[in-house]
Amino acid sequence: MQLTVQEKQSSTLDTERDICLFKAQRDPSLAAFTRGRDLYEHPRKGGSSLYYIHRWSMQPGDRENLTLISPVMASRFLEERGILCNDLADQRGAAILRSWGYGILEEF
Repeated sequence: MQLTVQEKQSSTLDTERDICLFKAQRDPSLAAFTRGRDLYEHPRKGGSSLYYIHRWSMQPGDRENLTLISPVMASRFLEERGILCNDLADQRGAAILRSWGYGILEEF
């Protein structure tokens, strides 16, 4: 799927070419895995990367879409799935919780 983002520099988000940071499980035989969200990074020359969510569906009639998100939201998206990425955003809160013995933030 492709989408052109208009800002200072026009960027074309493309799920075929951009870096997939998280890919949701897909299984048409199980209803729970026929819809999902993937996280992508779109690197830009001379600028910061763009992060976006690709909402997809295997259900007939459902529409796919791409949504730009901030680096902090991208970090939280990964953190909710148990993936910590220190280079992406501020991980201070997660580091404090881990030092107290907590693992994935979903434990709360």
